[in-house]
Amino acid sequence: MSSHDPFPMSSKQAQKLAASVGGDSEDWHAMNTTTAVEAPKTNAETFSDDKQGLVSSKNAHDFDQDSDDEEEEQDDDFLDTPLSAFRGSPWQRNKERIKKQLLKVYTRLYGEQLPPAEMLRTLCLASTLFFMIGGYWLLRSLKDPVLTALCGISVIPKAKMLSVFVVLGVVTIYNHLLDTNIPRHHLFYIFGTFYSFLFTVIALLLMHPTLGLPNQQASPYRLLGWISYCSIESFGSVMVSLFWSFANSNFSLETAKASYGVMVATAQVGSILGPTFVNQYGKYPAKCYLVGAFCML
Repeated sequence: MSSHDPFPMSSKQAQKLAASVGGDSEDWHAMNTTTAVEAPKTNAETFSDDKQGLVSSKNAHDFDQDSDDEEEEQDDDFLDTPLSAFRGSPWQRNKERIKKQLLKVYTRLYGEQLPPAEMLRTLCLASTLFFMIGGYWLLRSLKDPVLTALCGISVIPKAKMLSVFVVLGVVTIYNHLLDTNIPRHHLFYIFGTFYSFLFTVIALLLMHPTLGLPNQQASPYRLLGWISYCSIESFGSVMVSLFWSFANSNFSLETAKASYGVMVATAQVGSILGPTFVNQYGKYPAKCYLVGAFCML
């Protein structure tokens, strides 16, 4: 069969196309039909490429984030140092360096949940608890000896039973006042002032030649011993719970975790110093009562 083209194309475009193909110009219509354009990808191949792209972008994002975290963790001592550490007298520069080191130690001990401003409030409450617990243990050390001197040792079991009912009555009044609109800190001030006044009166009565300790004749009918005993018992039951109720209303959960340890440690110091004071000055019980009353303020 002849390969002659019955419909020859004589245009310039046809001649240019035949020259680009090469070979016999009559066989230009038999040229290769493959192209350099890639075939469209199937759905599975597209999903695989997209998945790899997401993983790559995620890894790149994680790498960038890790790099940012490393940059944040690396403190620049020069930028974090105030200008006063480079200027001024040598004493001022040393002062700033010491201040910076102390701040680092403080942050390591208490973290970021308890900034120095919160620590000041924590120390104020800790000092309150220190005097309150110290005064309580001071008076508690004198509770049984005073009752024995005034009423006799045989009344101690009866005094313990009576103190249970007294404490229940005081706690009932305390719970009733909590349900009112009186703020907790006002309740704390009211009860603290009441007990301070009460122990001051007891201390003055203990100095009385007839009603107090100068009278060496013990009698179960001497009311001062019963009042002293029940007052100390009720104070330990009410004031401690009232203090923690007041503290809980002033601290958040995270701040409480960092600050309550300081307050409890301070209270333990007070519980040690109170009986120690009685051991040194126990021969003056009335004056020890005055010191305990002062600690309630």
